[in-house]
Amino acid sequence: MQPEAPSLSQEQTRSQVALLTALRRAAYYLLLTLVFSTAYTQSPLFTSNQNQYFLHGLARAGYGYLHEDWLANTLDPTPVFSFLVEIIYRIFQSPAVFLLIYALLLGLYVMAVIEIAAHVFDIRRTKLRFLVFLALINLLHSAGLRFALSRLLGANFTYLFEDGVADQRLLGTVLQPSAFGVLLVVSIWMFLKSRPYLAVLLAVLAATIHPTYLLSAAALTAAYMLTIYLETREIRAPLFTGLLALALVSPILYYVYGNFGSTPPETTAQAREILVHFRIPHHALISWWFDITAVFKIILITLALLAVRRKRIFTVLLVPAVIAAGLTLLQAALQDNNLAIIFPWRISVFLVPLSTVLLTGCLVQTVFERWPERIDRCSSMLQAAALALIGLAVLVGGVRLVLDFERKGREPENALGAYVASHRQPGEVYLIPVKMQDFRLESGAPAYVDFKAIPYRDADVLEWRRRIELADSFYLQPDCSRAAAFRPEGITHIVFPAEMGDLQCDGLREVYRDPAYTLYRFE
Repeated sequence: MQPEAPSLSQEQTRSQVALLTALRRAAYYLLLTLVFSTAYTQSPLFTSNQNQYFLHGLARAGYGYLHEDWLANTLDPTPVFSFLVEIIYRIFQSPAVFLLIYALLLGLYVMAVIEIAAHVFDIRRTKLRFLVFLALINLLHSAGLRFALSRLLGANFTYLFEDGVADQRLLGTVLQPSAFGVLLVVSIWMFLKSRPYLAVLLAVLAATIHPTYLLSAAALTAAYMLTIYLETREIRAPLFTGLLALALVSPILYYVYGNFGSTPPETTAQAREILVHFRIPHHALISWWFDITAVFKIILITLALLAVRRKRIFTVLLVPAVIAAGLTLLQAALQDNNLAIIFPWRISVFLVPLSTVLLTGCLVQTVFERWPERIDRCSSMLQAAALALIGLAVLVGGVRLVLDFERKGREPENALGAYVASHRQPGEVYLIPVKMQDFRLESGAPAYVDFKAIPYRDADVLEWRRRIELADSFYLQPDCSRAAAFRPEGITHIVFPAEMGDLQCDGLREVYRDPAYTLYRFE
């Protein structure tokens, strides 16, 4: 006898239940996003690393005349991210949409870490327990805590509980390729939900958007393979997982090593020396970044591993930690620029925040299970305190957001950028002080060089260093002969700080002046 087919009303009920469930999940995600992204805060657009990583995409999307910029025509180190920037700008024609996109990415991060903690520890036993956990997570990631830590302990302590070593982190206050390291955290979440192939896909996607995550993705894949083997004692499933990861990562591997690894050894050695010792020693040299904060983060990771030593996530975290520690010790012994530029310690960017979250979950579970009577007696007070803490984090984050936008609006170069944006013409190239990193994206005009935005192909790194030296020599000792030397370089305009006086030279005409800068044009 065959089972009775479900009636039409039953099908409708199931559809309605599924729809309501989806709507509840969407509302939950959006609420988490609103609360967490406000507490965490973002910086205004075109801040810090955005001036490098938005350049290629905006240039191809027709933003000003950036397609004529020298750096925009060098090999793109993050082609997928640039493609996303290009498509999004072409569709919306407004950079402001990137703020919304990053807020949604922040929401994805907080949802992932909450689900990971809930998988490992019993933080959802009661609503109060979950509320306390949520309040602590928002506090530990909040702009208010970062401000307090930086003022009380120093700038190196700003991201104490959430970034990795060497001033590298998943989040930060701007949308950039490294922010898609959030997908590494989501990958771990999916693996814990027994979806290993989706986990591998997400890890590879993070590395595809930002290739410096290639080692992190490989470490996670190795951890997944080992975990599957230990659970099944069969080789086929972990082997297929590894082969799938290799197949998925092949395109970005081919792009990176095919385009960036094909220069003569001498050129490669010079370029690596410039990057490691001149441009990014804070990321690449252990002697620069190994301090008390690094020791604290190592202890944090160790304590988290101890806390989850009997959980499935233990192997998932242990394997990347061992790989990072081993390669870091190897670099400390070898002092090799090629290994330094891979940043093996970058694996810590997901180990540290996950350790913070897991230790928070462990603490909440322990307190609630050890002193249940006391918790019950003061449950109303705890609930009010948790809600107040979330509200305070959101309030401080909102205030910080407003203050950051106001500060950005008062920067001395804004008037100059607005003038250039409204008067720029094809074929123009601007010589700017090398620390004026926002000029390109604020004005939409090509710049000769700046210190922040760099190429990564070896020959281009050498050219970048040459340009930096020329620009620095001029601004350190400005005179007419040095100014004239830029004309053969294709320079059409010179931005000159007002504090340095006037630049009275034949062939140069002043076209703009404000209290901070004077703009000269070659006749």
